[in-house]
Amino acid sequence: MNLSPETESLRDEIVALRRDFHQHPELGFQETRTAGIVAERLRSLGLSVTTGVAKTGVIGLLGDTSGKAILLRADMDALPLTEENEVEYASKHPGVMHACGHDGHTAILLTVAKLLSQAPPPEGVCYKFVFQPAEEGGGGASVMIHEGALRDPAV
Repeated sequence: MNLSPETESLRDEIVALRRDFHQHPELGFQETRTAGIVAERLRSLGLSVTTGVAKTGVIGLLGDTSGKAILLRADMDALPLTEENEVEYASKHPGVMHACGHDGHTAILLTVAKLLSQAPPPEGVCYKFVFQPAEEGGGGASVMIHEGALRDPAV
């Protein structure tokens, strides 16, 4: 696969992010560390950030919020499982691990936000980055929707 030079230059950063999230998994509605990192990174990119949606969810906005909103979403929670992998970035929290890829999803979406922030969206378009808690049976999506994640701007 041929990646753009901009994307390729972020390889080490995205791997480090994913491994950090993997080492520090958090169960649904308890993703406070992850949400803090997400919010801090989005703010550093110049996005408008809302935290505490569905307790630990994060929403970042980039672009013209009066127009069309394009939503990009990642889940952040881990599972109540004990990791048996013997890798340097294994979970540091017994009984909790990222076994479903949410650590990767979060790292990927943060990287997409970074790439998209380098070239603002077209006029009348807003990118809405949604980092959802409690995807694993916890109802995080429905709570975020109930709390307005699909409004202001409407998706």
